Amino acid sequence: MSSSLLLILFLYANASAQKIKPSGVFLTDSIEVGKPVYFALSVRHKPGTEIFFPDSSYNFSPFEIISKRIFVSNTDEKGTLDSSVYQLISFDVTPKQTLSLPVFVFGGKDCTSVFTTPDSVFLISSNLVKSTEKPVLRPETDLLPLSSQFNFSILIGTVALVIGVSGSIYWVFGQDIYKQWQLIKLQRRHLEYVRSFNRLMRNAREKNNIKDAEKAIIVWKNYLERLEKKPFATYTTREIMDNMPDDSLADALRNMDGIVYGGQGKSKNMEVYLEVLKTGATRLYRNKRKFILDSPVS
Repeated sequence: MSSSLLLILFLYANASAQKIKPSGVFLTDSIEVGKPVYFALSVRHKPGTEIFFPDSSYNFSPFEIISKRIFVSNTDEKGTLDSSVYQLISFDVTPKQTLSLPVFVFGGKDCTSVFTTPDSVFLISSNLVKSTEKPVLRPETDLLPLSSQFNFSILIGTVALVIGVSGSIYWVFGQDIYKQWQLIKLQRRHLEYVRSFNRLMRNAREKNNIKDAEKAIIVWKNYLERLEKKPFATYTTREIMDNMPDDSLADALRNMDGIVYGGQGKSKNMEVYLEVLKTGATRLYRNKRKFILDSPVS
């Protein structure tokens, strides 16, 4: 693809995002320090456009997020309406506080941020404590007791004892402790992967949604990349099978490539292929766990 064509596609994606005009308003015109305030965010777009709202990881400064409520999308002849209400709190004492939130328009490979028009609330100072008395300096003439001299020999002995005990424990159990820590990390990553994959596979099955199936494959490749320490996320199906030969996985990957990228459309066997990928990843996880358990203590 030439650079001019890439530039045209980029400008087209930006133009599409600019047509979307999100709305963001506070549900009240005033705020008190330390008390919640609500901010409503909504956007109307074409039904085929994928929109993401900010989550708890977004910087809502000068506010902090308490909770987020998402409403069910509503589609009519004007398009699809997505909306959410954020419960925020502020400890800033600035008289006027302004907030503008983005919506993220998915463009195939990345997202474009489209911000709302800034909206403001005004601080109510009724719960702010103001000091009306001027500080007065008073001389302190009382004698202060002197602290006893610190015993450095006890400190050095204690540190030496702690280091000696810690070194002895590591000498005897260090490798076993390290091995158990590796197993704990391995299990935690596997559970995170299984939860994400199961959620996407369930959505793909219940909604017959190819996009969720594609996301499940991406999650699967990213998990294999962390598990096997190889760049599976950038590998093609052929490259994956060259590094991990398995006939069942090869067949499942080829069929999923056909469904997701080959234009074959939705398939009733899509869930079966995803289950094969899930089973293959679990088998690799068990092999990795067995390898750690069987590794000799050096």
